[in-house]
Amino acid sequence: MTGTPEQPVESEPEVEILLPNTTIVTHCVLKNDTERLTKSFEDPEDPYKESVEELINTRGEDGKAPLDLAATLGRIDFTKELIQRGADVNATTVKGFCALHHAAAWGRIGVLKVLVEANANLQQRNIHNERPRETALRYEKIECVDYLDWAEAKVSLLDTIRTAQETITDPEKVQGRLTKEDKNIVVNTCKEKTEWIETTADATTQDFISQKQAIDEVFAPILQKLNEPPPEKLEKSYELT
Repeated sequence: MTGTPEQPVESEPEVEILLPNTTIVTHCVLKNDTERLTKSFEDPEDPYKESVEELINTRGEDGKAPLDLAATLGRIDFTKELIQRGADVNATTVKGFCALHHAAAWGRIGVLKVLVEANANLQQRNIHNERPRETALRYEKIECVDYLDWAEAKVSLLDTIRTAQETITDPEKVQGRLTKEDKNIVVNTCKEKTEWIETTADATTQDFISQKQAIDEVFAPILQKLNEPPPEKLEKSYELT
């Protein structure tokens, strides 16, 4: 196109060429270009602005979501960006593989940590009945095995604390079975262990296991009370005999 000084030439908009068989999201993952992905979300003039949110969890021909690809390649910052933008950390392929499995298989310890911090499911099993921990073991990624053991021990302790807290605040489960002292024991023990988790930065796998065992010992007699019939049912059973 030609023009005159009075009529400047209008340049054609530059066409962005994506890598073969990619969307803008997977293209950015492969290029490790977080800035380009951010632009597609935040620039109102970006050609992918309207579709990028849906593409965050769209699977390619290989069945992998962008997060799976980032995990396989060990893209730590990109993994964080995808999660922030709405990537589902627990989504699986048709064979049951989640992002944790991919990171574990390739020894991507940094990505594993990001996914665990985002509450990825450590118990997800694939078609081989493997959790991510077993996948890491099969491929001899020992650092990943050790980290996943640590993460599972920590999650187990947190789950025990949360379950105990929820139980004693549930009127249906308690139904007069526990004394005020019983409830105080649970509350104080949960508080103590929560504070221990928050203040012990160098806790080991065995530390978490030991802390859970200590909680189990304290809660054992209380749980026994909770498994007994409520007082009113006991009274009725005596009346019938």
